[in-house]
Amino acid sequence: GLVAGGALAALLAFPLLPSSYWARVASITDESVDDSGSREARTTLLKESWSAFLHDPLTGVGAGQFVNYNPEERVQAWKEAHNVVLQVAAELGIFGLIAFGYLLVRGFKAPVELRRLLRRARAPASMTPNAITPEERTFLELHSVAMMASLAGWLVCATFASVAYHWTLYYVLGLAVTPRHIQV
Repeated sequence: GLVAGGALAALLAFPLLPSSYWARVASITDESVDDSGSREARTTLLKESWSAFLHDPLTGVGAGQFVNYNPEERVQAWKEAHNVVLQVAAELGIFGLIAFGYLLVRGFKAPVELRRLLRRARAPASMTPNAITPEERTFLELHSVAMMASLAGWLVCATFASVAYHWTLYYVLGLAVTPRHIQV
């Protein structure tokens, strides 16, 4: 009921959003509507971050240094990449991108593995000396769903932001991976 009420409240709030919001959303698919130039600037930044990666594919330009990377042909100097994958590729190179991808894959796999372990360990608590209680099982199942949703939400937002080094990702990764190592 709470989720349905929240969804209904969100739907009813849509008409209350300012027209500037709707114009900004429309600019995603129609560049002629973008009066701010944001879409063009982001497109340029994506191309420049890709170019920085191609310039230094092994080492990148250095962690957190894309903003300072300023070759003569750069149009949007002193700006972030606005895409986490291109940020990591441009700043850390292919090996950093592989390491970052590994962290993300492990983060997404951990809740799935936890749910698989919980399904496999359905024996009553009296039969297994280290078995978890039904309340703990419920908590871990809900936790795995919440971590998957958190990681998916982070990934969607990171498609439009340079947040590879922000603490939020690593906090959620830690929360996602740790319960999988609890003896179930």
